[in-house]
Amino acid sequence: MKEDITLFSPMDPIPLAEKLKAEMKRRKKRKDRHVFGNGTERKMFLTFRRPGFQNGGEPNLKAKMREHDGGTLIEGTIRQGKAMPFFLFWNGFVGTFFLFSLLLWFVDEAPLFFNLFFSGIPAIMLAIGLTAAYKTRNDPPEDPGTPQKILDFLADTVDARPL
Repeated sequence: MKEDITLFSPMDPIPLAEKLKAEMKRRKKRKDRHVFGNGTERKMFLTFRRPGFQNGGEPNLKAKMREHDGGTLIEGTIRQGKAMPFFLFWNGFVGTFFLFSLLLWFVDEAPLFFNLFFSGIPAIMLAIGLTAAYKTRNDPPEDPGTPQKILDFLADTVDARPL
């Protein structure tokens, strides 16, 4: 889901950016899922996820800001990401290495240690990727997050409302 949004905040761009940066700094130590991101007085990127964990399935907002009628106009795109394309790419990429390594078992000149090493690493990476894809698909996260959480954060923090 991808949606264009236009928000208006009564704050000027520079104080708005400073307030968001201060809020991000205050939230830096939190380990739960929350809105965080970065930017300047001209652009911003916000996402709702757990720090240090990213699978492509989290909602995010990418926007440009400009001065408008004594406040700030925030124009951008908000989207709910999808995690499965990443896992399909990852498992397909690692799977090709694993299949190639299985072919090397039939080469007589290759030493056993080389075959174990060359097959073991892709096998472990493939197992981790398949497990992560399975957990992402079947285990509901504690708070999946929606793009609305980002909009609510902006409304609470800088009084940004739809225009």
